[in-house]
Amino acid sequence: MSYEMLEKELKDLPEASLNDLIEYIKFLKFKLLNAGDNLSDASSAAVERKHSQRKLGVLQGTFVMSDDFDETPDCFKEYM
Repeated sequence: MSYEMLEKELKDLPEASLNDLIEYIKFLKFKLLNAGDNLSDASSAAVERKHSQRKLGVLQGTFVMSDDFDETPDCFKEYM
């Protein structure tokens, strides 16, 4: 499909559908990046920056589970 055909189709869309189309294009770009396909350097650099801000294990050691976590509480034993 050429850009001219795409432009013609865009002109026929109602205004409300344009926002949906823009979101779908963003989704397709994200999907392509995760599949390892190349987009323009600017697009891929922007997505990489967004993901590079997230760090795994930031909350590691913050939550502590009690030793008896898997045991049934006394108030529920009558239902078992």
